[in-house]
Amino acid sequence: MTHRPGRRRGIAAIVLLVLGAVILGGVTVAKAVNPPARYSEGRAAGWQMAPTYTDGESIYLEPVAAGKLRRGDIVLASVPWSLQKTQMNRVIAVAGDRIRYKPSSKIAGQYRLVLNGEALDEPYLEQWKNPSAVAFDVTVPEGYVFLMADNRMNSDGSQYANNGPVAADRVVAKVVMYPMAKLAVWGQLTGVLVMVVGAVLAFAARRAGRRARVVAAVPAPAAVPVAVVAAPAQAPAASGERADVQS
Repeated sequence: MTHRPGRRRGIAAIVLLVLGAVILGGVTVAKAVNPPARYSEGRAAGWQMAPTYTDGESIYLEPVAAGKLRRGDIVLASVPWSLQKTQMNRVIAVAGDRIRYKPSSKIAGQYRLVLNGEALDEPYLEQWKNPSAVAFDVTVPEGYVFLMADNRMNSDGSQYANNGPVAADRVVAKVVMYPMAKLAVWGQLTGVLVMVVGAVLAFAARRAGRRARVVAAVPAPAAVPVAVVAAPAQAPAASGERADVQS
């Protein structure tokens, strides 16, 4: 049984396109599911956390105990330098940490904060060459956290002497990525990728089928007749010659 060229790729393309549509449909349903009661939904206000969070972007908040704060956590806190009731900031250092910065020096070719004697890696910064507009050297007291926004050149924070570390109990909540929302993001990427692969296979299958039809439409060359040449007959022996010699 002969198979049409590109048939298998065509079947695979259909399967992938349908699968991609199902994944994207599931993501749409997942987005509509309400998060558990411990999560509350809000929106980022302002640009102090750009590029991590931008103004008006949807965020999820989770209650957090003062002793459970970790370096790198993004929190919503009542800070003395903001006119807003609460503001988003990142926990840079916790109680007992020494955090410092000297603008005139570079560490490993880059400007970086120094946390407990080690250069602090901050990949979330948009302007990573300028982690602070001012120099500072602070040891965080017990019960406090050192807060800075990600948009360092256009925001306030604990690095300024008139602000300083913030009491940990002034942290209202931690900004988290709701698991279902994270799953939805990855689901969208997966669904789009699957559909792209399916579209590529569909194009390849269609091209293979078109090429096969073109080849089938070309007539086969006519057979060339081959002349058969008869071998020449052997000449008869002369009458005076003898076939055998007798002794």
